Amino acid sequence: MRSLIPEKGPRTSSDINSWDDKPDGAEEIVFEIISVSQEYLDFFGFQLVMGEMLTDVDPESMVLLNESAVKAFGWHDPIGKQFLDNKYTVKGVIKNVYNLSPTRSANPCYYLIPPGFGHVPMNTTNRDVINIQFKYREGMWKSCKEKIERMFQQEIARAEMGIYNSEEEYDKNFKSEKNLIKLMSFVSIICVLICVFGFVSLISLTCEERRKSIAIRKINGATTGDILTMFAKEYFMLLTIGGVIAFTTGYFIMQHWLEHYVKQTSIPAWIYLSILFLMAFVIALCVGWQVYRTSIENPAGVMKSE
Repeated sequence: MRSLIPEKGPRTSSDINSWDDKPDGAEEIVFEIISVSQEYLDFFGFQLVMGEMLTDVDPESMVLLNESAVKAFGWHDPIGKQFLDNKYTVKGVIKNVYNLSPTRSANPCYYLIPPGFGHVPMNTTNRDVINIQFKYREGMWKSCKEKIERMFQQEIARAEMGIYNSEEEYDKNFKSEKNLIKLMSFVSIICVLICVFGFVSLISLTCEERRKSIAIRKINGATTGDILTMFAKEYFMLLTIGGVIAFTTGYFIMQHWLEHYVKQTSIPAWIYLSILFLMAFVIALCVGWQVYRTSIENPAGVMKSE
């Protein structure tokens, strides 16, 4: 199951100017107020950090805070603290929810259960504006949407219906990143092909220039393995130097790019190691193929031609 808390929802804002342990001279804080129910909290899987989760039997004065709200108040032990002229008491703290944009920090929020929230009588005219939320299994969105549309056409033909997919709406924030990935993938493939062909050409030229040197080594008892080892050391040293420069530059560029996002991921070392091993494999194939062809030539014939 997958779900995202929708941006469109029962939320308002309020200026908070009084709270427990308020420092002198502290300015008022703008808070988001989000109406929830126990079913709502369970449905979206809010993650509790400390304290207890709200239930439908709690009074409206009991609230949940998010981590940004606790930080804004400057509290280290928020459970049981009060704010807004002691109108609200903190029952628990939940993790921040980032559902607006990956580059926007979570606003300070408090969550409360107002009387009757989430219970709309079906025998009233409000039934035409009921907001129904549901989850779907991975990869089942298209078929799920089609089935719901058929149900409405058959059963409630006169009702207006709109299906809002929170994941699709949230993914729109990554449109530029997805386009950038496609462009960078295309450019990367072209660069890799150019590097491989250039590397093969470089090794071919080097082997051609050093045919006499290879022949002399063979006359003095060098084996094909000795010649391959000599070339491998040379080119793997270049790979190491190039890898250090490229990986260091890439790491700092990626870290600077990730700083624009609120939730950041780490850059694991296996990515760099896999690239290094892949390039080493390509070099080994190129060097082995070209050098082996040169090393198996008759040294006497090479000396005569030179």
